[in-house]
Amino acid sequence: MLGSKRFDPVRIGVIGTGNMGAQHARNLALGVMGAQLVALADPDETRARQLAEELGVPHVFADWRALLDRDDVDAVVIAAPSPTRAEMVPAAAQAGKDIFCEKPAAVDAATARRIARLVKEQGVVYQMGFMRRFDPSYARARQRIDEGAIGEPVLVRVSSREEAPRPTQFVPRATGMFVESSIHDFDLARWLMGDEVVRVYAQGRHVYPQFNAPDDVDVVTATLTFARGGMGLHDNHRYSGYGYHIQTEVLGTEGVLQIGYAHHDACVLLKRGQQSSDYVVDWLDRFRDAYRIELQHFVDCVRTGTPPAIGLEDGIRALEIAEAALESIKTGLPADVKRGDVL
Repeated sequence: MLGSKRFDPVRIGVIGTGNMGAQHARNLALGVMGAQLVALADPDETRARQLAEELGVPHVFADWRALLDRDDVDAVVIAAPSPTRAEMVPAAAQAGKDIFCEKPAAVDAATARRIARLVKEQGVVYQMGFMRRFDPSYARARQRIDEGAIGEPVLVRVSSREEAPRPTQFVPRATGMFVESSIHDFDLARWLMGDEVVRVYAQGRHVYPQFNAPDDVDVVTATLTFARGGMGLHDNHRYSGYGYHIQTEVLGTEGVLQIGYAHHDACVLLKRGQQSSDYVVDWLDRFRDAYRIELQHFVDCVRTGTPPAIGLEDGIRALEIAEAALESIKTGLPADVKRGDVL
């Protein structure tokens, strides 16, 4: 709860034990100080029990509501699919549980605003899962910008490229590339520029047949206009053909910051007819430390009763940008970002 300090461990339950939830569970069990992982919930109870045995977690539930009913759960990590959050987050808040929620905050900004009002009324801690802000290189970049190292930021370029398309079983429940993937980039853009996006011009196309759901695309670009006149360029691709590649550049009036990398090894072989180098494999390979650090931040906030650095407003603002991008693709024209009151 906000404003209340505690010194005993924070007893946490994880809802959703797929790839993301399992990683959060492992971090809580093995790498986050002040946390005690006490419960897991997943409709796939067999998967959840296997993870519980691996980590020594005492309680496993097929129904997430049973986890919320427990008095020995102080906080929850929600890593279930995006459409479930409209029900799960309010229920967790009403149960008095502090909340860490994976991105996006909801499937749309209007739903996220309703969630925000409920969370505010209950007075619980809520942290949004934008882990890239906790990556040491991105955190350092923001610090350098705040110190004035590059003068006034005027242009941000944000690229996201997956090593391979997502498995087809995830596609039917996805809410679209802008909401599920580019949401990270939109958050980074506004955070690094220290400004809000007011207009978006987006383009996209289908490449892979399994992603031909309505309103979805596989390759996108988006031009962003910021309130103070700054500019942004974003590209996102479901399949890079070489590795997982997240890279950002912030151009200022007095210099530039480049964040991110594609290669693990800085040694690249250049030889006639061939080039040899390694590549980052996937999201966990690149952001392993960031996932642990963001959970440590959450636990520290719960223990001290202080608001996290990333909250529901950040999730809502990123969703508003994603919705403007989708509108732009539909119309072929730039779209204004429709900002609403968070509370």
